[in-house]
This record gives sequence, structure tokens and C-alpha cells, in this order.
Amino acid sequence: MKRFLFFLLGALCLFTGQAQLRPTPDQLGSIYHAYPAPGNDVTYTVAPDGYKPFYISHYGRHGSRWRTADEHYLQVVDVFDSLYQCRQLTPLGEDVRLRLHRVWEDARGCSGNITPIGERQHHDIAARMYGHYPEVFQDSSVIDARSSTSLRCALSMSYFTEALKERNPALRVSRRAYTKYMDYIAHTSPEAETFCAAGQWTNGFSRFQSKLIRPERLMKSLFTCPQHFTPEQSKALMTGLYWIAVDLQNCDLPGLTLYDIFQYEELYDLWRTVNARMYVCNAASPLNGGLMPRQAIPLVRNIVESADHAIRTGNHAADLRFGHDTHLIRLLALMEMEGCANRETDFEKMHLAWQDYHVSPMGANLQLIFFRNATGQVLVKLLLNEHEVRIPALTSAQGSYYEWETLKKYLLSRTKDL
Repeated sequence: MKRFLFFLLGALCLFTGQAQLRPTPDQLGSIYHAYPAPGNDVTYTVAPDGYKPFYISHYGRHGSRWRTADEHYLQVVDVFDSLYQCRQLTPLGEDVRLRLHRVWEDARGCSGNITPIGERQHHDIAARMYGHYPEVFQDSSVIDARSSTSLRCALSMSYFTEALKERNPALRVSRRAYTKYMDYIAHTSPEAETFCAAGQWTNGFSRFQSKLIRPERLMKSLFTCPQHFTPEQSKALMTGLYWIAVDLQNCDLPGLTLYDIFQYEELYDLWRTVNARMYVCNAASPLNGGLMPRQAIPLVRNIVESADHAIRTGNHAADLRFGHDTHLIRLLALMEMEGCANRETDFEKMHLAWQDYHVSPMGANLQLIFFRNATGQVLVKLLLNEHEVRIPALTSAQGSYYEWETLKKYLLSRTKDL
């Protein structure tokens, strides 16, 4: 009887967790979720008496962007154009074709680049950083900004640092996007690349994905002869439409949406497949055996070395790094940040353990804010997407603040083989 009660309680908890997890359509955009800027109701823990901020260590994902290649648009637009010529579009299909042309006209020649929304995101994140910690950016302090060689990352760096210079033109800012910085900003080993492309996990994932992506209803709503598509073509077209639909939140096209062509459950299931892939290929999934979090080891070492340098020199205001979603996710998993390092092996439950839109939306960022008192003691506060976060495995010195030497020892311990 007792065993049955435990089973019933566990089932109830699982059901409750599923019922409460109802992301918005924009959140179901996965890594295309536009940055959710903190509202005015967000509060921050006041630093202990005598401690003042003096240095910030940062890693930020590039801001909102268009899809990464023109063909991602054209592969969908061309299908609608061809069937329009054959008069095989339903009235909804004809309407969607016109909307797709508006999307393509906006994206033409811009694929992979940061959008105006992405530009504003990084400008505003920097403005809030300056507003919260003006003591860090005094006089002619030095700021080192380093970027992935990707143009969208370099432009994110530019808009971010420009916002700081607007507030204090005397800041000495160096901006670099050299290949040599990729060794820590965007490190991925050949072993990791092979795992993501052809690891043992792919068989189970393929079955999971095949079960969840069901394009039949959508195809019938758009095309008069959906039977002419193979199952693989139908799934590919549905997925292509999904990515265009969720990316609209990152583009300056007010009033234009494609969410209405999907049922909520269809969006939800598409997101679950994307979320599962992101989780296994980047986060703390047991299926990768720690391989993917280990890709962030060079980045953690750079964070530690740069912070120690700033503490010694005294005039170094910030180290700003601009990279990509996967590398931020791996960093957070390696650090075992709360909400970023949960472990789950069942594809059916991965969305309950880990949500990509919380961890790494467009413009996502991790900030380590360093505080020092008159005796030279250093404390660090952690912010993920401008919200205070903790490391459950590490005891804080006071509230949300960690002693730097304790945090440093912990971080270096994470750079050993997991």
C-alpha cells in the first residue's frame, strides 16, 4: 500500500510539472527566443557593507538575428511559389505565401546577421550594466572586448561597447575579433563535433523526433494536394515554417506572424525536439558523458586568469566576451549553474529538466560582478540574463555573494576531467 502511495504521489508531481510548463509561443522558439529584458520589478541583493563593485567578467551571446542562410528561407518560399503557379495552394496557403515574401524581402542579403532588435538588445544590456555599476566604469578604466569572428558577434560587441562609451567617453575600450580568441570563446573539439553529428544518442533522438513532428494537418491546411509530398518532405517543410515563424520575434516586422498556422501542440512538440537536441549536444545531459560541458574548460580558465589580472592591476574595468548560444550553454553546464545543469536521459522528459529558452535566448549573457572592500577582500555576484543566480554546489559567503578565492577554486576544479 505504501509503495502504491509513493507511486501515486510521484505520478501526481510529474503531471503537475507538465501542466505548469506552458511556454509562450515566443518561448517555444527555443534558441530563437528574443531576449527577455528584465522588468522594473527585478531586484538585486545589496552588497555587504563596505564592498564596492570594481570589475565585471562577461560572456554574451550575439543578439537577435535573421536565419543563418538564404536557403533556409528560399527552400520554403520556392515551394509556395511553385505550387501557387500550379494553383495548388488553399486560401490560407496563398495568404501564407504573401507573408513569406514579406519575410524574405526583409531577410534578403541579411541572413546570419544581427537584426536591429539585436542591436538594441546589446546596447540596452550595456546601458543597464553601467547604470547598476557606475563605479566600475570610472575615469579612463580599461575594457577588453573580445568577439567570435562571426560578424553578428562582432557587431554585438560594437553596440555593447558603444553604449558604455556614450556614458563615459574616457573609457579605454579595445575591440578585437581575432581567430586566436576562438580557442576559448568558441572552443569545440573534433570529438565533440563527431558526437553531435553521429553519437549513439542520435538513434533514440530520431525515433523521438519522428513521433513528435506530425505535419499532416498543417499540410492539408496549406495545400490542395498534400499527398504529393513524401513524409520526409512534409516534415522538412513544417520544420522550415516553424523556424521562420519563431524568428519573426527577432525582426522589425510589426503585426506579421505565422503562429496562427500552427496549433499550440504542434509548436510545443517541435520545440521539444529542438530542446532535446540542444540539451544533449551542449548541456549536462548524461548522454554526452560530460563531453559537451568540457568544451567550456578553456573559457573558464580565461575567466579565472582575466579576473586575477584585473584584481592585481586595479584599473581593469571589464572583460567582455561575445560568442554563441552553444558555448554559453556549455559554460553554464560546466559551472553547474542553477537550472542549467539538470540531468535527464529520457527524451520524453528532457523538456521538464531543462529549457533552452531560459538558458540561452538571443542576447543571453552571464555576468560576474566583482566587489572589494577596504581590506582587499573580493566577493562575486553571478547574473544570468541579468537575474541573480547561484551555484547549488557552492556555499555563498553572504546571500548571493561568493568569496572569489572559493569560487575560483571551484571553477578550476571544474576544469579537470569530469
